[in-house]
Amino acid sequence: MKILLALDPFGSSLKVIEEALLIAKQRAAELVMIAVAETFQDTELTDVGVEGGREALMPLVEKSAEKAKNIAVQEGVTPKVIIKKGTSPDTGILKCAEEEKADLIVMGHRQRKGLDLFILGSVTSKVVNNAHCSVLVVR
Repeated sequence: MKILLALDPFGSSLKVIEEALLIAKQRAAELVMIAVAETFQDTELTDVGVEGGREALMPLVEKSAEKAKNIAVQEGVTPKVIIKKGTSPDTGILKCAEEEKADLIVMGHRQRKGLDLFILGSVTSKVVNNAHCSVLVVR
């Protein structure tokens, strides 16, 4: 069995990581962690005074992935860590799940409301609706 843990650099809770680790240990499964550094296709953040706008999130994503990896290693699980760049985290997660032939995607749920949900949608919802495999959403 292969588990894909989708990390959210803005809020991967320990609970999500622990759930993926529990399943990986119980099933003697391979664990792959994916973190997507969202790039902004429509605008360069340099237009508003931020140098290297397209790369701005990469350090945050790398730090989040390293933290999750260290937690896994402390629990006796050595994960494969994949960091991707893209305009759409859900697309990155789905593509990785297919490429890695994941049997299960484990991810958290960050509640968006109102206009944010209408305009941006939910990464979790898009993954659940389009994944080729089962998806466990941890709240």
